[in-house]
Order: sequence, then C-alpha cells, then structure tokens
Amino acid sequence: MEDNQKFSAEQSLQVIQAMIQKAKHDVANNSFYLLLWGWLIFIAALLNFGLMKFTRFEQPYLAWNLVWLGAIASIIKGIKDAKKITVKTFVGETMKVFGISQAILYFGLFFFFGKYDLWIVAFPLYILVYAVTCFFMGALMQFPLLKWTGLLCLPIMVIAVYVSFDWQLLLMALAILISYIIPGHVLSVKEKIQNK
Repeated sequence: MEDNQKFSAEQSLQVIQAMIQKAKHDVANNSFYLLLWGWLIFIAALLNFGLMKFTRFEQPYLAWNLVWLGAIASIIKGIKDAKKITVKTFVGETMKVFGISQAILYFGLFFFFGKYDLWIVAFPLYILVYAVTCFFMGALMQFPLLKWTGLLCLPIMVIAVYVSFDWQLLLMALAILISYIIPGHVLSVKEKIQNK
C-alpha cells in the first residue's frame, strides 16, 4: 500500500513537471508565431507602402507574397511540435485550434476582398482581427500586455477607416508592431528567463 502511494506521488510529480514543461513550450510557441507573423506583416506593409509611394513599380501588392513564407514556416513548426508533444494542455490545444481558425478567417477575408474588390476596407478589418486575436490570446495565456496591446489596435482601426489606402498600410504596420512584435519579444524574453 505504501509503495503504491509512493509510486502515485512520484507519478503525480512527473505529470506536474511534464505539464510545467509543456506550458513553457506553449509560451515559446506563442512568441515564435507572434514574432514570425508580426515581422512578416510589418515588413510587407512597409514594403508595399514604399513601392507605392517611392517607385513606379506597378504591382506593389506583391510584397504580400511574404506571407507564404509565414505559412510554410508555421506548417513546418506545427508538424515538428506535434511530434514532440507528450502532454496536452487546455491552453496549448485551444491555441492550436484558435490558430487554425485564424488561418481560415484570413483566407476567407482574402477571398472576399479579392472577389468583390473590397481592398479599401481590408486593412481596417485586419487591424480589428488583430485586436480580437491579441485580446483573446492574452486572456487565455493570462498575459495582460497582449490583451492591452490588442485593445490599442481599436483606435488605430478607427483612424484607418478615415484615411486613404496607402496610409492604411502604415497604420497596419503600427498595429502589428504594437500587437504582435512587442508582446512577442516580451514573451520570448520571459520564456528564456523561465528556462534558466
């Protein structure tokens, strides 16, 4: 009986340690995706703006092909991480499903904007999606900075509705800097500290 209790206590400790490691891994994953997508969108928005304003390049929107790099990197990272997972957590599983839902949403919006030539409203709507995404992720991960930076996207979205398309690109870059890049770097530092 005592051996069973001892074994059970040791097993419980191992499960707790595995869950702690998984939680740390989830934080690292979230910083990876925030930084990957944050920097890609930031660069694409500024590149699109620069090509529109300062060159005679006829297709400045081609800068957005950078997002395919993000899609490929996300798929590869997701497959690698799925092979390593030994313990599933509620937060980790929810973030995975939420990430897939986001990909479906972005694909759907891209399709509608292209089909009905609604690009003039695309960036304010994307900024709104960033606000909702970051607020949700911040609440789920209990990371207040991400919640607040998501909320900061709302006034940027309102301003974007009233400015021309080219200036919307700069506002989108600002929104992504605030909502993805800054929290992503903070999460990355936090993860490095946790692993020490």
